[in-house]
Amino acid sequence: MRGKELSLEQRGKIISLHQKGLGYIKISQKTKFKVPAIQRIIQKWKSTGSVANKRRTGRKRKTTPRIDRQILKKINSNRFLSAPKIVEEIQSQHGVSISNQTVRNRIKEQGYKGAVARKKPFISKRNQLKRLQWAKDHAAWTTDDWKRVLWTDESKFNMFGTDGVTTVWRKVGESLKPNCLRKTVKHGGGSIMVWGSMSTNGVGKLHFIDGIMNKDVYQSILQKNLLPSVRKLRIRGDYFFQQDNDPKHTAKTTKEWFAKNQIKVLPWAAQSPDLNPIEHLWAELERKIANRNPSNKQDLKRILAEAWEDIDPDFTKKLVDSMPRRIQAVIEAKGGPTRY
Repeated sequence: MRGKELSLEQRGKIISLHQKGLGYIKISQKTKFKVPAIQRIIQKWKSTGSVANKRRTGRKRKTTPRIDRQILKKINSNRFLSAPKIVEEIQSQHGVSISNQTVRNRIKEQGYKGAVARKKPFISKRNQLKRLQWAKDHAAWTTDDWKRVLWTDESKFNMFGTDGVTTVWRKVGESLKPNCLRKTVKHGGGSIMVWGSMSTNGVGKLHFIDGIMNKDVYQSILQKNLLPSVRKLRIRGDYFFQQDNDPKHTAKTTKEWFAKNQIKVLPWAAQSPDLNPIEHLWAELERKIANRNPSNKQDLKRILAEAWEDIDPDFTKKLVDSMPRRIQAVIEAKGGPTRY
């Protein structure tokens, strides 16, 4: 007697794993589905090209195989195409009227599902190679080495929540495929900009940035906050200062400031927010203030400052301890985006 019928999404997951070269037993171990069911689904997919059930008598299928192929072709060329947009294009190009739900059903039959697209920076081929080399250069560093780093960054916080989400059609295991990622650039037009620092011992100083951020403003922030952050975090002996490669960070006068103050700067790979654990600190700060509803910018500053000091040192320790795994992920991705 057969068990409960697998959903289209579950069948699609089986096909996706099969296409990656996994055998019946491996697929069963990953999905917890029985081997005979997996075998039937794969055999059906090989013979019909679909995992959908055979049409039952009575209700006529609303699309032809040709239209089904056109729908699949469209989402393969643009994973962010919405169902209404596909309906519009099918109507315009083929004179066929179908519903949004029919389009969604056809897409799901092929193992795709609508999911929130991950935000990842676009990484050029050149910078992928630089990221890979940086990861290899630091692969031997231990968590004790990373404890000697003061991590820093700037971030933006909006008055009214986040910058929204984008939906993408993808199969299981495709969340980091380049054509399934929502490309980002550093900082949009924001409400409040802040500079912050952290180490394995907790958070350093949080500085609110008023006006335009340039190299002079940046050096002033460092003058006021860097050493107080080091003292607050009890960083002893030699340590590295981490920053990204923003032009104001790497300006000649900024480099001179570091040299004058005898501060060692950790070399950094371009387009590598996934290698900076402070990015997850910003996300935690965003989560903490999500339901606070500030009435104005001054109120938002107060809320941010309170939430910042409320960050548990155990949280930043776990972030710093993740560095060896982050580096390994970059190496495995050959310098491409990672899950971090």
